[in-house]
Amino acid sequence: MNKKTFTNPENRTLISWLLLSLLAIMWGSSFIIIKKSLDAFTPVQIGTVRILAAGLVFLPWIISSRKQFPKEKTKYFIASGLLGYFLPAFLFAFAGSKINSSLSGTLNSATPLFVLIVGAIFFQQIIKRWQVAGLILGFAGSVILVLSSSKDGLSINQLNPYALLIILASLMYGFNVNIVGKHLSGINAVLLSGWTLFSVAVISAIILFSTDFVSRINADTMQPLLMLLLLGAINSGIAAIIFNYVLQISSPVFASSVTYLIPVVATLMGFIDGESISFLHYFGMTIILVGVYLINKK
Repeated sequence: MNKKTFTNPENRTLISWLLLSLLAIMWGSSFIIIKKSLDAFTPVQIGTVRILAAGLVFLPWIISSRKQFPKEKTKYFIASGLLGYFLPAFLFAFAGSKINSSLSGTLNSATPLFVLIVGAIFFQQIIKRWQVAGLILGFAGSVILVLSSSKDGLSINQLNPYALLIILASLMYGFNVNIVGKHLSGINAVLLSGWTLFSVAVISAIILFSTDFVSRINADTMQPLLMLLLLGAINSGIAAIIFNYVLQISSPVFASSVTYLIPVVATLMGFIDGESISFLHYFGMTIILVGVYLINKK
């Protein structure tokens, strides 16, 4: 594809949607992998292995491009690494030990709502009237999901506080997407992903090897370990390149729209694994999708 063809708006839109769908499959499958890995490793170990593996993927680029690193943007790389990868990895791992993978994926679809809110409050983004309606619907859908049980019940007494960890992670993603969109958008997607992830990979390594991680490695835990390494290298590392690239050729809100598709993948994965999903889960997800449609409405 030549440069003229690529710069055509229609072609760029198509490429953006194709990459967004690929991201949804990659990230939507992450929840079930986390769930399976919890049988062998702690949430802290899962989070650190994931980030460390992702950071190591970029080591060759980090070494070869060390002189190109924009030192004046160091604080933005660190902020993006912490809010976009490091802290959410722990939050998802802890939440995955208490709630099912389908619900985790669905709650994560609140990310575009936070992208819009954070953009308006901290980054001078303008919110349209229909986007306000979308925010209200999206928030209502998230509340329903948090209060839902697997037996179609809705009660404050059934509130699972671990579901709020996913909401907190989504809020962090909202900050990260806006930070990258405003301060790091002009940087090559591979180098951007590499510098961001490597900035927190070192911290992850220190934390990981201060736990009993090494003693847990044996024949029985080898498969979960390989799944975690792939999760970090592909679903975090390679996916970071794709996401940052989509962010550069589209917009923060569009890029975060990947979370609209993640619940579908996560729900399918959970169903295959035998998880039961209630009517209220589907109802809440539907409300969220209507909300995010309004947010992206032209």
